[in-house]
Amino acid sequence: MSKFRKKPVIIEAVQWFKAGDHPKVIHIQNKHCVQTLEGEMTVTPGDWIITGVNGEHYPCKPDIFAKTYEPVGEN
Repeated sequence: MSKFRKKPVIIEAVQWFKAGDHPKVIHIQNKHCVQTLEGEMTVTPGDWIITGVNGEHYPCKPDIFAKTYEPVGEN
């Protein structure tokens, strides 16, 4: 099996805590969701909303986010 390393890409992300914190989080049938390229994904307080390299949005659990991303200087 071959091994690969993720290319270093700077992303934008906002940690979500409540309705109104992010314009891409919508309320549907008693849950909060983000529309992603793969379909609707549920978000819970503390999840990160990531803006991908093509402007797409998707949620990420805090523990996975901490293992995958590190802060960079503000522009």
